[in-house]
Amino acid sequence: MENINKSGINPTGGHVLVLPDKVKEKTSGGIILPETIRDKEQMAATSGVVISIGPSAWKDIDDGRSWAKVGDRVSYARYAGVAMAGNDDVAYILINDNDILARLLF
Repeated sequence: MENINKSGINPTGGHVLVLPDKVKEKTSGGIILPETIRDKEQMAATSGVVISIGPSAWKDIDDGRSWAKVGDRVSYARYAGVAMAGNDDVAYILINDNDILARLLF
């Protein structure tokens, strides 16, 4: 897979950089959510796409094999990690490798 990391953020150690799924701007009933609410919801998002993986991710867990690869959709622990803005002005989340709960196949 080609390098999809345009953020300028390269995880170190056992960290994983994830692009969180977008939060909807409206409710199903058509109510527009204020930006402050959307920001809180974005931080609480629990799924996204793996953008980059640190060199020692998953080395100390189980048999050391990677649970996910770049481009995989994953579910991660709610409120895990640190929000970071990339050089591309996109909001990412930098999480620990063991905060990934599942690979999503849908």
